[in-house]
Parts: sequence; structure tokens; C-alpha cells
Amino acid sequence: MTTGWMATQRQRVEVRLTDRSVRGDIHLQPVARLHAGPETPGDLLNREESFFALMVESEQPLFIAKRHVLYVELPAQPAIDDPDRASAARRVELDVELSDGSHLEGVVMIELPPDRLRAIDFLNAAPEFFPLWSPACVRIVNKRQLRAAGPLVDIRRATT
Repeated sequence: MTTGWMATQRQRVEVRLTDRSVRGDIHLQPVARLHAGPETPGDLLNREESFFALMVESEQPLFIAKRHVLYVELPAQPAIDDPDRASAARRVELDVELSDGSHLEGVVMIELPPDRLRAIDFLNAAPEFFPLWSPACVRIVNKRQLRAAGPLVDIRRATT
């Protein structure tokens, strides 16, 4: 089996740092460590290492400190591919405020016990980087860069 960069899948992303944005490619492993299938951007960001490599336009690696990442943005995709997991998960719409004062809105999928399905339960149980889905893109948000978060309320139906 080939090892190193040649065995990986490239994924184009935009990394929003605390002071700027950078575009490039991340390299994902063909097999994830903690689940079946290939590694996802969330898997990469939730690894124990403090840095990850972003291949910028010049094909030079830029080593990004995860602690300075607000979020990593990638193209829109389904929230959960597995139909069994999708039917068991609860969708919650969130508004998150990041440490730089910016706001993001999107959907998180809560896959917790039935008595732990509130937005706060998700935030407390979520890994350091969690996906926030919107129609335009998916943002893998750094939980350590959250200033505040809350469920979006549908005023017409008076539900969250």
C-alpha cells in the first residue's frame, strides 16, 4: 500500500482563522481511524495533533495551528449519508457567535440519548470541531472559538 501524500484524498477548503482566510487543500486518509469509510475533514481536525497541513496555491504546505481556526468551510453536502443514522438523529438549527463577533447559522445533527437532545447537550458533548450544515456550505466549527450559541426559533410555529 502506498503511504504518505500519494495515498490521500485532497479536499479543497477555506480556513477562516482569527485574523484572515486561507484557501487550499487538506489531505484526508483513505480509511478513518474511528469509523468505517474514509477520513472526513472533521476527523482530521479532531485528531490530537495541534497543527494540520494546508497545501496552498504554490503547492507549499502551510502548517495551521488549530487553536487559531474559527472554522473550515467546504462545499455543501448531505448532513448524514447513513439512512439509519439520519433517521435516529435530531436536527437542531443553531446560531453561533464566534470569538471575532461573527455569526453563523446552520443545522447540527444530534446523535445522543433521547433524554439529551437539547442544543446545550449537543454543545457540551460535541467534539472540539463540529459540522454546521447550511444550504450553501458546511463549516467545521472550532468549539473553542465559540463566544455564544443558541437554537434558532421559528416564530411562526413557536418551535426551536
